[in-house]
Formats: sequence, structure tokens, C-alpha cells
Amino acid sequence: MKSTRTIALAVLILSLASFIGCKPSEKNYRAAYETAMAARDADSTDYDKTVYTRIRRQMKSAKAVVGGDTLAVNTQFVGITPGGGGINESIKRYCVVVGQFKQVFTAKDMRERLVDAGYPGSFVVQTREPYYFVVAGAFHSLAEAASLLKRTESDSSLIMRPPLPFILRPAQLAK
Repeated sequence: MKSTRTIALAVLILSLASFIGCKPSEKNYRAAYETAMAARDADSTDYDKTVYTRIRRQMKSAKAVVGGDTLAVNTQFVGITPGGGGINESIKRYCVVVGQFKQVFTAKDMRERLVDAGYPGSFVVQTREPYYFVVAGAFHSLAEAASLLKRTESDSSLIMRPPLPFILRPAQLAK
């Protein structure tokens, strides 16, 4: 009986020692964090080669002043997305973009909701890769685009995250 008690006590002591000895320390957390950051940085070179990073890099940004407001105007080559509610003549010099997506069905779905929300001139354009932009409206003048930009910014029915909304200037029209 005494030997089973001794064995049980030894097992209990070893269990407690192993439990107490396995506490992660700040040093261990720091080492794990640095390893994770090094792995992320190593992967970033691969990520930089992805389609969506190239799209962001191809977009050229400039500033324009309209009515005392400074606006970002992004320039990139885009074309009409088939079945996206537009025709080639829909693309004008300044487009107000309220959505950007990797999937065409998501962009088309947002366009349908825009039409229902009172933006009948909305359509979908795409980059060469393709990456899809949902346009709430397109205009020949920057002042008209700025007016719609302000409207979309204050429209609570539109849920957007930065950098949306923004003005897109199709590269093929940027002369």
C-alpha cells in the first residue's frame, strides 16, 4: 500500500513539475513572434507578384481640386464587363467607384443593389487581370463626378470601406 502511495505521489509531483515548467515565457512569445514576422516578410515577395498587387501598383493616383475640395483621382485601364449593366459608351472620363471585387458575381450583385437604391446609371468595369469595379455613375466633367462622390459618401445604404468611394479616370480616356 505504501508503494502505491509513493508511486501516486511521484506521478503527482512529476505532473505538477511538467505543468509548471511548460508555461510560455515572454522570451518564448517574442521568439515565436519574430519567427512569424520573418515568415510573413519572406512571403511578401511572393504576394507582391500576385494579380491584385499588380492592379494596385498599376493604378496611378493624382490630386484634383474641385470647389475647394481636394480629391484623389485614380487612373487605370478598364473595360466594360459583359452583363454588368453597361456598354462601351457608358465609360466616360470620370467614374465614381463604390465597390471593388475579385469575383464578377459579387460586383454584379452590388450593381443590382445600386440600381434598386437609386443609382440607375451604375455598371461594372474590369481591369485586364480581371478585377472588377462597380461604378455608381460616369461623367464627362470632374465637378459632376465630385457631386456624385459626395452623395455616395453620405448615403447610409452604401456600405464601403476605404479607399472607397473614389474617382476612377479610365486610362484610355486620360489624355
